[in-house]
Amino acid sequence: SGVHSETPLSYLLEIDGFKILLDCGWNDKLDLADIQSIVDRVPEIDAVLLSHSDTAHLGALPYLVGKKGLKAPVFATLPVHKMGQMYMYDHYLSRQAGEDETVFDLDDVDAAFALITPLKYSQHMHLTASHGRSAAVTVTPYLAGHSLGGTLWKISKETEDVLYAVDFNHKKERHLNGTVLESFNRPNLLITDAFNSANKPPPRAARDRELTDTLARVLRADGSVLVPIDTAGRVLELVLHLEQYWTTQKMSSYQLVLLTNVAYNTMEFAKSHIEWMNDAISTTFDQTRSNAFKTRHLHLCHSQEELAALP
Repeated sequence: SGVHSETPLSYLLEIDGFKILLDCGWNDKLDLADIQSIVDRVPEIDAVLLSHSDTAHLGALPYLVGKKGLKAPVFATLPVHKMGQMYMYDHYLSRQAGEDETVFDLDDVDAAFALITPLKYSQHMHLTASHGRSAAVTVTPYLAGHSLGGTLWKISKETEDVLYAVDFNHKKERHLNGTVLESFNRPNLLITDAFNSANKPPPRAARDRELTDTLARVLRADGSVLVPIDTAGRVLELVLHLEQYWTTQKMSSYQLVLLTNVAYNTMEFAKSHIEWMNDAISTTFDQTRSNAFKTRHLHLCHSQEELAALP
């Protein structure tokens, strides 16, 4: 899936009989028909590589492990591992609260993420033989940008390289450095996405200003604003943007709230993994011990009851 559309990402790469699943994404509907092609190949899969921590890149992992017997080793960066697990906890709990049917449970989530071997950027991992096949394949994660721990995967066998690069960001952001994609010199095969290549979004400053202007206008008219955002990915960029705005524009009379089942865990993880963030955040922390995610204005809520209890 994921080809010629914005459907969840999942590719099966075969190198000399060794089969690597590149992401195992799903969507919020958890439609079994969308992942049937993966389910049919589960016994053949030798390894799984995860690139980002959201449902679109790893959402099917708990189901494949817990219900379909996937036992292949899984590789991801530490942030994708830990924040992906929080993401799937939240996905399950949110569906339970909404009385939506779920095809996996929290035990499946735990079993799936227990299979993951966390890697650092540029750390080489030599894949071992599986299913009676030899494997002289090495996989290496590199910085993709876009989300904390987001990964480009270089897959090498002898003199040939395959580069898996999806949902990367060239530009430096408030909490992330830009991708290192341009440092790679003509891999033998590049697997990437270009769905939005023809789009020309407005500059980030203009987008940011439009968001904050709208927020301020609604709040000052005694309204409330709900911003849907992922649980443990892009939410970190939004938190920094709104924290800064609340400070500079003296917005403390208005509540700024992160409402999710894993709000506390998400923010605690961000605070304790500064080394995965951009140079400015890391340098500031090293020199002054000032942590960008030690927020002043953000309230963490885990239920609507906690939200209603805010002063």
